[in-house]
Amino acid sequence: MKPENAQTRLFAHSTRAEARAWAQLQAGAAARLPGDFAARVLRAHRRAQARRSSAARLLLHPFALSAYTAAACLFVVALLTQSNREINQRRLAEWQIIEQQAASLEPL
Repeated sequence: MKPENAQTRLFAHSTRAEARAWAQLQAGAAARLPGDFAARVLRAHRRAQARRSSAARLLLHPFALSAYTAAACLFVVALLTQSNREINQRRLAEWQIIEQQAASLEPL
């Protein structure tokens, strides 16, 4: 028997055992739920949506959430860009001081 065949069989067996275990768990969970569970969840969700004000619906709309996220990302990028610019200016000033000190030592 080739080693790769044994590994393949072992993997296939463990995959089937795992699939059976998940199927059993799923069947057990489904047996505990009432038959109209999905319909009740959808009705409750629709009632909750209907109770929201129009402003809340507008603010929680997926496009609005995307816009908020984009604005937050742009703000962070602008903040980091400004911070990097200040750091680069400080480092450039430090290097200019080092350059001046090195230039004063050259005649020696």
